[in-house]
Amino acid sequence: MRLAGPMPAMREVLLAAVLTVGVELDLAFSGHGSAAARAAAALLITVPLAFRLRFPLAVLAVVVAGVGVEGAIGGHRFSGPVLSVIAVLLALAAVGARASGQRLAFGAGVSLVGLFAASLFEGADPGGAAAVVLLVTTGGLVIGGALGVLRFESEVFDERAAELERERDERARVAVAEERRRIARELHDVIGHSISVMGVQAGAVRSILRDDQQREREVLQTVERTGRQAVGEMRRLIGLLRTDEDGTGEPTPSLRHVEQLIGEMRDAGLAVRLSVHGDLEHLTPGVDLAGFRIVQEGLTNALKHAPRAHVEARLRCSDNQLEIEVIDDGSGAPQRASEQIGHGLLGMRERVALYGGELVTGPNAAGGFAVRVRIPLEVS
Repeated sequence: MRLAGPMPAMREVLLAAVLTVGVELDLAFSGHGSAAARAAAALLITVPLAFRLRFPLAVLAVVVAGVGVEGAIGGHRFSGPVLSVIAVLLALAAVGARASGQRLAFGAGVSLVGLFAASLFEGADPGGAAAVVLLVTTGGLVIGGALGVLRFESEVFDERAAELERERDERARVAVAEERRRIARELHDVIGHSISVMGVQAGAVRSILRDDQQREREVLQTVERTGRQAVGEMRRLIGLLRTDEDGTGEPTPSLRHVEQLIGEMRDAGLAVRLSVHGDLEHLTPGVDLAGFRIVQEGLTNALKHAPRAHVEARLRCSDNQLEIEVIDDGSGAPQRASEQIGHGLLGMRERVALYGGELVTGPNAAGGFAVRVRIPLEVS
């Protein structure tokens, strides 16, 4: 059970203070009994209410005792003092909201016996007093029980929301880590191949050098040896990230094979139209691979969230940048929130950020969802 925080505690203190003043005035104007007795009765009835959420049973017992003192000094008949009844109801509501089983039964017994005795002290009719006491006790406990259910449901909802947020953050963290490992493995394949080619070319050049070019031969040998060492180190480091599902025997994906990807998406039921402008042949292997994965992820998101939509996939390659657009019209699909496809977008952002590019995603002006990417190209 959670205890009341600072704001609820302050509220309870203010409520007790207001009721204390009201009951003191009520008893003071009654004119019965000594001033000290009336003041003590008022304090017993109202001051403990400041702690009713922490100690509901103890507070109820003290409040009922205060009502008994009030009855003994003849302040009013029990049905008369409205503020005293309110105090009792507040104490009963706290018991109904925070107690159960034997504790709840004990609270009900304290209220019934104590309030009935207070009524008899005031000279009330036993039959009528019993009916009023039963009504007040039952009403206070029922109201408290209903508030307790609402409080419990609110706490459960808050805890579940916090748990879902933690799970979402954890899934996002895992997705980022997995995507980074995947990027590392793919870059290993791309960069390792390029370094290997450099070493082979250096060896080829060394083989045609003249006998008097010993210095150049030594430099090229150093290049070959360094290249082999770099490839070996990369394989050892990236090998730690590989899994059995990496598919190391498969060819490296490329935008030059994007038609095959489009065909697979069409076979899966997605209506896709592809347009390519510019020459994709001069893309560096890393950008080529990143572009393919971005198109693949954009189409996968469309297939998952808007399977009956019409999708436009556009590639524009100029001398200084690669532009990718994957836009669906959202046909037959509800409005999507960005967090629903957050893991796919995380992977896109990782790849775009790797090359200093720009990623823009969100609802399209004409309906549906749009993914737009710009990746700058190095000018040789």
